[in-house]
Amino acid sequence: MKDFYKIKIIINLEEGVIMNIDFTEKIIGKEKYFNSAVIALVIEKNDKKYFLFEKRARGVRQGGDISFPGGKIEMGETSLEAALRECKEEIGIDEVDVKGKIGTLVIPSGIMVEAFLGIIEEKKLKKLKINEDEVEGCFLVPVDFFKKNSPRIEKLEVETKPYYYENGEKFVFPAVELNLPKMYHTPWKSSPREVYIYIYEDKVIWGLTAEIIKEAIKYL
Repeated sequence: MKDFYKIKIIINLEEGVIMNIDFTEKIIGKEKYFNSAVIALVIEKNDKKYFLFEKRARGVRQGGDISFPGGKIEMGETSLEAALRECKEEIGIDEVDVKGKIGTLVIPSGIMVEAFLGIIEEKKLKKLKINEDEVEGCFLVPVDFFKKNSPRIEKLEVETKPYYYENGEKFVFPAVELNLPKMYHTPWKSSPREVYIYIYEDKVIWGLTAEIIKEAIKYL
């Protein structure tokens, strides 16, 4: 066994040392996704914990949806820095006790979301400065609601099309030219994916926000 390692070292020195790889979580092709970050904000009020949600303004991407503060990770900033910056820009909160990272969510539409958990003091609610260009309004939902009520589960089918449009022009994936199997010459479908939905009073909280909630309540 010792001789084996000696031979391996000599080969590496002649051909270039193979670098060690750690075992931390890595996402292959991360740079191709729309990289974003959100922070799930929790407030303690009257001895109860509440999530603070936003309803997105109608004129923005996914307008009308309910979400946590967050957005695109800009060049040169970490995912946590992006989440906190967006929190300040959207609702004026700049003092958050960050408890840690909930996890990373990758969805088929090409979006990757890094989610964090943060605590803010109740008195900060009086200092909310809602950016009406991005946020229609904010509201609280008791954390216990999500602990006591399992999400409704529906499914969506994901379809991949071997073409796309850009500036009115159609671009076709070269499946025929590359002699790929015929299944790639026309749109093909993947297995349906589950979507979580919570309904609180008249508010529908679903999609990636619901996914983050389901994971976050494990830490509360």
